[in-house]
Amino acid sequence: MNKTDLRLYFIYGSNNGDTTTSLSIIEQALQSGITLFQLREKGQGALTGEALRDFALSVQKLTTRYEVPFIINDDVELALALKADGIHIGQDDMDPDRLPAYFDDKIVGLSVRDEAELAVSCLDNVSYIGTGPVFPTGSKDDAGAAIGVSGLKLMRQKIGTLPMVAIGGITESNYTDCITEGADGIAVISAIAGADNIAQAVRNFLN
Repeated sequence: MNKTDLRLYFIYGSNNGDTTTSLSIIEQALQSGITLFQLREKGQGALTGEALRDFALSVQKLTTRYEVPFIINDDVELALALKADGIHIGQDDMDPDRLPAYFDDKIVGLSVRDEAELAVSCLDNVSYIGTGPVFPTGSKDDAGAAIGVSGLKLMRQKIGTLPMVAIGGITESNYTDCITEGADGIAVISAIAGADNIAQAVRNFLN
């Protein structure tokens, strides 16, 4: 994959089924310059079945319009059905080397928190890794303890040139530390979705 696609990676879902508001937030972020989008539909109130597929299709139309790669979190069947640009999987999901052949030339992201997880991860088919949480975060209940920028720097040393995006508790005031310590980009949820001015937040992250 192109490392520049990781520069500002926005992760979002339907926000407890509120598809209208969510689509507006996503489009504002796309208009303002995010470089990659991941549909992550999890937690209380998450869409399922036909409702999820319909929402995902609506999101995909937006990402296509703004020429931003569209990634699905975890859901292999949904990614295949929509012919998504890629998939992101966690340590407890399917191993990357067991993904269907469709993903051989697609973007495959893998969550790799630290050196211990790296040691048991097969990266042969992985396009990039998502590392973190770098800072404490409330966006993901299962994120674990923060690794800090020192942990991020160590991961860069261990993985060499493999693209890496930093995630977890990233704000406008600390994102440059992630880039300085080796991340090719940052992945954010609430820092964009919860911003009073989404366009300005995106521009600030891209400065």
